[in-house]
Parts: sequence; C-alpha cells; structure tokens
Amino acid sequence: MRTQGFPANARRDALPKWLPLGWVFLGILLAALAFQSRVALWPRSGLRFQTFTDAGSGGHSFAEVDTSGGDLHLAMRLDSGAVWPVAGAILFLAPHGKGLDISTPGDLRVEIGTSNLESLRMCLVEEIPGFTRDDRWQTARYDCEDLDLVPGTSRYDLPLDRFLTPPWWYSTAGVRSSELGPETRRGVVRMVLQSGDGTPLRNLRELRIVLMETRTFHWAAAGTILGLSLLLGFLHFLWNRKRPAAVGPAQRNLGPVVFQPLEVVSYGDREREAIIQCIAVDYPDADLSLEKVSRSTGVPLDRITSHVKAASGLLFKAYLNRVRGEAARKLLMETDLPVSEVASRVGYGNVPHFNRIFRELFETTPSGLREQPGILDSSPPGDNPKP
Repeated sequence: MRTQGFPANARRDALPKWLPLGWVFLGILLAALAFQSRVALWPRSGLRFQTFTDAGSGGHSFAEVDTSGGDLHLAMRLDSGAVWPVAGAILFLAPHGKGLDISTPGDLRVEIGTSNLESLRMCLVEEIPGFTRDDRWQTARYDCEDLDLVPGTSRYDLPLDRFLTPPWWYSTAGVRSSELGPETRRGVVRMVLQSGDGTPLRNLRELRIVLMETRTFHWAAAGTILGLSLLLGFLHFLWNRKRPAAVGPAQRNLGPVVFQPLEVVSYGDREREAIIQCIAVDYPDADLSLEKVSRSTGVPLDRITSHVKAASGLLFKAYLNRVRGEAARKLLMETDLPVSEVASRVGYGNVPHFNRIFRELFETTPSGLREQPGILDSSPPGDNPKP
C-alpha cells in the first residue's frame, strides 16, 4: 500500500527554513523563565511573628496579629505616652546566620486585602558578617521604605533598591556608611511592619496582607540563555545559506535577528539617590553645603535643590536640619551624652542654635526630651526578641 506525502527533498528543505527562528523563540521563552525568581515572605510555612508597641518608652499603643483567616491581619492603635507612638509586628523570616539572600535587583510585591491605614513603614533587617551581634539589636542593619496606601489600590511593587538605611541607624550603631558600604540584603532575617508617619492617635487601624514576596531579576542568566539561542539560530542560518536546495527566496532575504536586553535606568533617579546618600553620610560635617554636596556627587548646584525637594518636599537646608534632628533625637533618647556633645556629633557647633532647630522640629528642647519617662531605655520597642 502507498501513502501520499511530501517528497523527501521538500521535507528536508522545510525543517531548516524555520529552525533559526525556532531557536530564537525558544531562547526568549527560556530566558523569560530564568529571568525572574520569587521568594514568598507571606504566606510562608513556619513563619514566626511578634507584635511590639511603644510600651518600653512609656507609651500605651496596641498591636495584634491574626493569621487564622489565611491573611496576615495586623491591627494597631496608637496612643499617647511616648514621644513617638509606634506599633507593629516583626516577622522572623530566617534563623540567625541563615538569612534570605535577596541581593539580586528586583522588587517587593505586596498585595493588600483591606486596609484603613494611611502609611506603612517596612524594614528589612539584615545581618552583617563580622558586625552583627546577638546581644546588640542595632548591629543588625535596617533598610527601610515607607509605603503610602492608596484607597482602592491592592497591589504595590516596591523596588528593593529603594530600601535604604536611615541616618538614625548609623548614629545608633556608631558607624559611618563608608565603613560598611551600601546595603546588600544578602542576609535578611527579619521584616518589620509598623505604623508610618502621620498615623492618627486613638483610632483602630487594620491591614490585611494577602501576599508578600520578593521578585528578583537575573539579567546575567537570561542574557546567557538568549545569547546562546541567538548564536544557534545564526549558525543554522549560515548553514542553510550554504545549501541552495534548502534555501528558499524568503530565507535569502532573512538576516540574523539580534536582541540586546537593555536595563533602562533613570539618570535623574541616580542623581537624587546620590544626593540623599551623601547627606545621610556627611550630615555630621558642620560645613556641609550645597557646594560640598555638588563636589561629592558631581551633580550641578542648580539640580540639587530640585532633587531634594522632589524626594522630601523640603528645601536643602530644611532637609539637612531634619536629618540632623532625627540623628540627635536618637542620641538623646539612647545615650547619656551631654547636649553639647550631641550637637557637635550631628553637625551643630553652636548649642543655642541647635536648641532652636530642635524645638522647631520636635516642639521640645533636647533637655526637655530627656526629662520624659523611659527615654533612655536600652532597647527599642518590639526588637528585643532574637531570631
């Protein structure tokens, strides 16, 4: 019995005709699969958590976590008594010495079920080899970012490179950023979720988190896979051109397709990040000025003020005073250094001037702040437990 089909030479010619493009499409598919990896922070099996409030500083705030419904339900109510009322929860993501490595560029995705919270402060707490100690909470580095919650919005993607170490941590840990270098997030052991700035007092605030995960992007792996597929496709194309019987008119006009993965980074964002980082590191310099920041970062003078305004809503001098004031407040609350020494450490050579700026920022004097009960507590609220 005979079967009807394509002639042998026609079948031989048809296969190579589409094979180069097939390698390209296969490479794109594999590169897309390898490009992104996910690490679930919630829901996560075996996840431990603990609530914290400002009780250690004389406050009366309240916090509670409930996971019985499958979501991470955080309820909190800020109350008076502490200088900075705060409440929240600590999620223990990994044991000591085995932190999560989320150093690859990517973002943190948060999906919200319901919320009447206006702002949420999120901090990734990472261990630094040779620096972090079990008996000193401040030796674990805090990388924080404020998330403004918009009614009707359920999904937020926060770039991981926006989680930066706040200036107060360097003062508390007693180091400069140049000694430790930039944030790495190679050993994240905890995540802190707490009330953000401007949360009103005495009102119950609730937040339901449905999903929280990191998504990291592997440019090198995806680029390698895509490059190999393009090379194979190009080699097949060249091989086909040497076989006249297998090359049709359409293939003679088809050139090798080259894809170059591009990472688009905003030049303005890089300038703004360099300026904010420079101020965070050099604020103890009493002579810090726009000119010095310009020399350190290479950003022209006429753009520094606009970058600072866009990042903080403040002019350069007001923002510098805010950074110095926050660092001074931490030193006053957690050390017994004289006020004059605190002023000098944060960049003020004139104590009366320091007192005036401090009063404008916090509506109290440095000495008045220390007279409040519980200020010199040795550990911050909620971070006493060790992973």
